[in-house]
Amino acid sequence: MVIDVQRKISKRGRSAMCAGSVIGMIVLFAGGAALGAVEREQDSTMTVPMRGAKVVTITNSRGDIHVVGQPGRTDVLIEYRKTVKAKDDAEAARLFAMLKLAVTRDAEGIKVSARYPEETDRERSIIGYIMQRYPSLDLEVTVTLPSGLDVAAMTSSGDIELTGVGGSAEVSSASGNVDVSALGGELKASTASGDLTVSGVGGGAALTTASGDISAQQIKRNAVVQTASGAIGVQGVGGDLTAASVSGDVTAEGAARVVFSGTSGSAKFTGVRGGVTAAVTSGDVTVDAEPGSAANYEIRTSSGEIVLRFVKKLPGGFILKARTTSGEISVDLPIEVSKVSRHDLAGVVRGGTSLVVVETASGDVTVTEAEE
Repeated sequence: MVIDVQRKISKRGRSAMCAGSVIGMIVLFAGGAALGAVEREQDSTMTVPMRGAKVVTITNSRGDIHVVGQPGRTDVLIEYRKTVKAKDDAEAARLFAMLKLAVTRDAEGIKVSARYPEETDRERSIIGYIMQRYPSLDLEVTVTLPSGLDVAAMTSSGDIELTGVGGSAEVSSASGNVDVSALGGELKASTASGDLTVSGVGGGAALTTASGDISAQQIKRNAVVQTASGAIGVQGVGGDLTAASVSGDVTAEGAARVVFSGTSGSAKFTGVRGGVTAAVTSGDVTVDAEPGSAANYEIRTSSGEIVLRFVKKLPGGFILKARTTSGEISVDLPIEVSKVSRHDLAGVVRGGTSLVVVETASGDVTVTEAEE
């Protein structure tokens, strides 16, 4: 099915003059003319037989990608919208014909690729830019596939959305958001600039963004989450959580063991079922631990407060080493003190099976555990 829509959009320029300025003359020239642009859209569909394919790979240098897993489906449905905006009908038609979606096969599966005209095929002059007569091209792709397949999706500029995919997925966007839900297998997702939102992963997850927030919940196995600039929020990790943030706050609820490194921002971990290793340059660290067995806790920050609460008692007890260069130490524990000063406290809590180290250069330290 093909739907072809073509329409003209009129725009009125603006007049401007800057005496003696070449740029001002260009702007005046651009504003004095009535500007025209042609926008053309086309919706198309195709179906591709499986023929034993295990993986579907979608690449799109610009434009959004949507992938939907559909139980019981026996082929791959591809729906796509081509959009071209150009200075006139002739250029729109020429570029429209060059903007294509290619479907190929290799030994592993089906490859869906958006193919755009080369830069040399498009007008990119300064006058064209100011007059908004330069061409704009976009190709949005939606793929509906059998739910058991693996998926790889990549775009340079656009959002990626996956839902109901039964296999594993690897997705990346240089500039755009990534949203994954109801994934059956392993997930590897990254974006250079954009947010990551994940809900329901049947395996482990590795989530990375250079600039953006990460929100993830219900990851069945281990999770690795890191951002250079942005907040991290994680809930319901069935395995271990490894998190890193250069600038941004981190909150996590429910994980086996936690390993965290941060440069600037606070961190709060609740419902931790195992040990914690955390190192922070500047920021507070709060841990609510519910250990089911012996585990070690090492929490350090250069500037910030540390609060460690054992919501459930640590089986076998622990050796405590607490230190603050500038701050106070407060404990509510059945501890046998071996060393105490204004800035140091050491001792044994019950059997002393595990090791608990909490240190801050500037800030208070608090360690408590549940009563009998």
